[in-house]
Amino acid sequence: MVWLALAAVGCGVIYQRARIDAIPGPPKLARAWVLSALNAARKGAPVPKPPEGAADYRGADGVIVDLFHRGVLIRTERAGASLVDGVMEIVRRLRSDPRIAQHPGWGAEPEQPIRFAVAVPLGDAPFLDVVPGLDLLGLVPLREGVSASVDGRTAHLSPHAVWALAVLDEAVVTPIPDLSFGADVDRLRQALARKLGVPAAQLRGKLRRFVAETLTGPAYPADEQPSPEALRAAARQGAAFLLRHQRRDGRFTYVYDARADEARRGRGYSLARHAGTTFFLAQAARLLDMPEAREGARRALRWVRRRALTDCGQAKCVGGGRLIRLGGSALTALATAEWLRGGTAEQERKLLEQLTAHIRAVQRPDGELMHDYDRKRKRPIDRQRMYYSGEAALALLRAHRVLGDARDLATVASLMRHLTGGGWSFFGSRYFYGEEHWTCQAVAAGAGRLDVASGLDFCLRWSEFQRRIQYGPTETQWPAWGAYGVGPVLLPRITAIASRVEAGVPIYRVALARGDDVGELRTQLAASVSALMRFRWSPGPIHLMKNPAAALGGFPMTQASLQVRNDFVQHAGSAMLAWAEQLSDE
Repeated sequence: MVWLALAAVGCGVIYQRARIDAIPGPPKLARAWVLSALNAARKGAPVPKPPEGAADYRGADGVIVDLFHRGVLIRTERAGASLVDGVMEIVRRLRSDPRIAQHPGWGAEPEQPIRFAVAVPLGDAPFLDVVPGLDLLGLVPLREGVSASVDGRTAHLSPHAVWALAVLDEAVVTPIPDLSFGADVDRLRQALARKLGVPAAQLRGKLRRFVAETLTGPAYPADEQPSPEALRAAARQGAAFLLRHQRRDGRFTYVYDARADEARRGRGYSLARHAGTTFFLAQAARLLDMPEAREGARRALRWVRRRALTDCGQAKCVGGGRLIRLGGSALTALATAEWLRGGTAEQERKLLEQLTAHIRAVQRPDGELMHDYDRKRKRPIDRQRMYYSGEAALALLRAHRVLGDARDLATVASLMRHLTGGGWSFFGSRYFYGEEHWTCQAVAAGAGRLDVASGLDFCLRWSEFQRRIQYGPTETQWPAWGAYGVGPVLLPRITAIASRVEAGVPIYRVALARGDDVGELRTQLAASVSALMRFRWSPGPIHLMKNPAAALGGFPMTQASLQVRNDFVQHAGSAMLAWAEQLSDE
């Protein structure tokens, strides 16, 4: 009871100290006028007349205008007046500044124009940056900026200026793959200190947070109705993104940094994700009539044969070094089987036969697979990793469609009984689920060839579990309805949205054919697809990109990220194609 009382008092004190009572943002017509006025100033055109009522709006602390060029913040202007007066004052400053007039992004039709991000502060509160650990979660990404005052002078970092510093979602790196969070407060403090010309240590305990409404053109995220045509167009853009970032030898850019328009250095190359990307290109070639995607997929498979195919006992596998992980082999088999659906070729068929032989060879008597292979000792190691068994099951089922090898089907039957049955029977198993999106795609792919009743029930329970952590329209600070998460401070992962659609759509179709009530699942999937369409780069936050044309069609990890890993596009593209097919059937 004492502990509960202390916790309640502590939470109450922090809440009262940190809460922001925000005023309403500017009206819709006023928001549109702000951007049109600034762009008119850039083009040397007359500033349009403010709409009726706009002159009456006053934010909590003036207006902040950030100027970006080729993804770099080049200038910040602030005017502390009403919205209209503040914008007009900033327009006068920019028009009278010879440095701006000579900038290559200023003028009527520059190749890369200066772009504006306008922040209208709506309220502020102290930043609790003196509490270790708590300070990392003290800023709501994309919604809040930071300010500091010294000797009567104040410096501001708007939400998009914070975004441009690349300090979001990187402070705490967890052991869970792709999960990091928190803002790097030291870098925020250093950026404000440079603006004020004081040591960063002098600002400790003097930071304030302010919530703001930010206006950019074009808006990101942007709503788009997920019609079959729009979904296929989005998937086509994703395939084109991957092809733009594929080398001649078939290898892909692993992580593309839109801020610098280049591949991010210092990252390893995942053979499993290379294969997954190849799978999506082969899928896009077949479903979207994209011969260039088919050729890109073939180049990627050729690279695997030349650079990554090795011996694992009597079979072939994908990897390098002494220890080989199953994921590369499983997803390469999946990609090859998908490619062969568009037409046969001897080399690809032989590759698929070699890889499926390796998968069959590492199965345990209970059906589970051993995920590591020791090439020196020529034997598998009985170790399991996330995703691999589900990937292998789906690959064998797709391979069976192409090769007709009964051994593949028998291997999958035993494996699926383990994955969705005995291997998932423990106390509390109905209240906890892992990453089962590959498993559930395999369950759906086995319908008509295997008894999938127990697997289908498992995947319907898994989908229900996901619905419990799916965000509704008012549950986060961001337009994240349809995404998945466990709290209001972690930005949702876009790949998690996509993978649940990838698995959910085929499960929905099988359950619907069985006569199940799947109305809630359909609503869940529709909301998730809508989220994917909002978060894709079409064109995205182009004011923060060096080369928006190169980034078009990409999918970042989160709304705040400016990096695209190749499998982000793969999962999202496959998800959109699956839902487009479902909508067309309906």
